[in-house]
Amino acid sequence: MDDLNFEKLKEHKQHGENMLPIALYTVTHYETGQILPYHWHNELEFIYLSNGEAVFTIDNEVFTVQAGECIFVNGGQIHSGFSKTTDCAYFSVVFNTELLTHSFDACREYFDGIKMGKLKICTHFKSVAPSQNKIICEIKVIIEELTAKNIGYELALKSKLLSIFNILFRENLYTLMSENHNSPLQSKKYHTLKKIMGYIYQNYDKKIKLTDIGASVSFTPQYLCKFFKEMTDTSIAVYINHYRIEAASALLKTSTLSITDIALECGFDNLSYFNRVFKKQMECTPTVFRLRHTLYK
Repeated sequence: MDDLNFEKLKEHKQHGENMLPIALYTVTHYETGQILPYHWHNELEFIYLSNGEAVFTIDNEVFTVQAGECIFVNGGQIHSGFSKTTDCAYFSVVFNTELLTHSFDACREYFDGIKMGKLKICTHFKSVAPSQNKIICEIKVIIEELTAKNIGYELALKSKLLSIFNILFRENLYTLMSENHNSPLQSKKYHTLKKIMGYIYQNYDKKIKLTDIGASVSFTPQYLCKFFKEMTDTSIAVYINHYRIEAASALLKTSTLSITDIALECGFDNLSYFNRVFKKQMECTPTVFRLRHTLYK
């Protein structure tokens, strides 16, 4: 598959709006286990753990993160998270660098260097390190701005994000990668995992057969299941359901479709099963979720 087609296999989700491509996601879990399924996107991301202890995997690196710490995820990196405590919460700030720079901007080379892997940004920020704590403080302000959305918050967001990257470079919180450095993302296994995820992202609203996913990467169904489990520590069936429920959650928040129609739109042909899977993942029924989050009154 050529690079152009492969690029289309990323997560199909708009983070923020066209005029302000930045979004805040708040996640709370009350049991140990997966809190962020394996996925990837082109946007950059900061994840601030506000409560508990969690393990985040970014490509082939594993980071144990404590409450009050933060991690950075570069565009294109496959990442996931698991809670080690029964009470765990985090904020995720996802943004497009177009918010901060453009083609004729002198700052462009910094962000191009990051996205192209020539500059490796520090991944794990801890409050005990003064320079890293500066980053954490700025992230917390961004979370506050995105939550309150007071007048001028758009200006504050750009200001704080630019401040973060200024600190990163001023405090030498990055590494210049060598020309012959091979990113794990370029390995065959990660390339294949991206293709499998891409197939799910594009077809989650339809009936998905293991034979069809396997055919997209030249795997038998048996080897596909084994490969996916080894790479993500999650079964492919659980992953598909998780992605479908995430899509359903977004529709419950932003549309007036009936719950039955939403279930069908997200690949569930059995309403009882949809309700059961939804409640297990979101810890409430679709009806209760809509009442809590709907934009329509």
